[in-house]
Amino acid sequence: MSARIREYRTGKGWSQGDLAERAGVSRQLVSAVEAGRHVPNVAAALAMARALGRSVEDLFIARAAGPLPVLGHVLPPAGVPIVVARVGDTVVAVPSEHGIASSERWALADAATTEGGQMSMLADGRDDGLVIAGCDPALGVLAGLVERVTGHRVVTVHASTGRSIDALDAGRVHGVVVHGPAGALPVPPVPVRRWHLARWLVGVASGRASGVPSVEEIAERRLRVVQRDPGAATQLAFARALERIGAPRSVPGPVAEGHVDVARRVASGSTAGLTMEPAARSFGVGFAPLEEHTVEVWLDERWATLPAAVALVEALNSASLRVRLDLVGGYSLSRQGNRVA
Repeated sequence: MSARIREYRTGKGWSQGDLAERAGVSRQLVSAVEAGRHVPNVAAALAMARALGRSVEDLFIARAAGPLPVLGHVLPPAGVPIVVARVGDTVVAVPSEHGIASSERWALADAATTEGGQMSMLADGRDDGLVIAGCDPALGVLAGLVERVTGHRVVTVHASTGRSIDALDAGRVHGVVVHGPAGALPVPPVPVRRWHLARWLVGVASGRASGVPSVEEIAERRLRVVQRDPGAATQLAFARALERIGAPRSVPGPVAEGHVDVARRVASGSTAGLTMEPAARSFGVGFAPLEEHTVEVWLDERWATLPAAVALVEALNSASLRVRLDLVGGYSLSRQGNRVA
């Protein structure tokens, strides 16, 4: 209840005082309701609902439905720690070990799954935050800058461009980071506001002493290649490269979690893998480009004015982000933060 009122209020750009004035109640009452310390009487509840343009049921009736997974169709089994947030009225969950292949840390969980697709919140668990899905490791830097500067929580979900767009279409994220060839990015499934993040190369990474194998060598010798899921923009670039030489659009090899996971596997001895140049640089492995991709941040139009979303855009435009991505290398940041019409 408190999270819904706060989200609808901040979505309008209102302070607690603004809502109190429009509803004819005290700011202290609004603060107490949002903090979960007080349940308003019928008159106050109706007044707040009218001011926000919502029904009383929307604001004050608890929903029995359990959380929905941001990715996939089912929650993990009972007893798995999850990170929890709200996208509008939808409670979403991400397993706290999600993306462990690309991160040597345990995520801070908010709840644990229970039987029947429900959850049990931990004593200090939260259900707020901006939920952003994408596969660029820069998303973690963006989230860190937002939290450091403003205190707003950004819940990042590691997913390929294809899976991120599916989550956006399903209303399970506030926004996504996507990439693809310039002028050929996917069409957003919902109205969005778009910002340019960077450009970087996708291609084949390898630690072989003889150098990075060409697409022709990979196809001819059927080399095993660490790959991505079918909806990943990097995987699609590789399929296009195979198609250009008349080879089958698939080769043998395992599917990795993301760019960093691919680069790590290559550095650990895999013959070759499909990744981005910044990840290959980070692990000191060879890299041969296939395509240059444009990287964009998309925010669902409904949530673009949330304070955390505004803070994310400010971080996207910041010199702090530029400095940190320059340290990684491989990022072309000439239009960093520009709004895309």
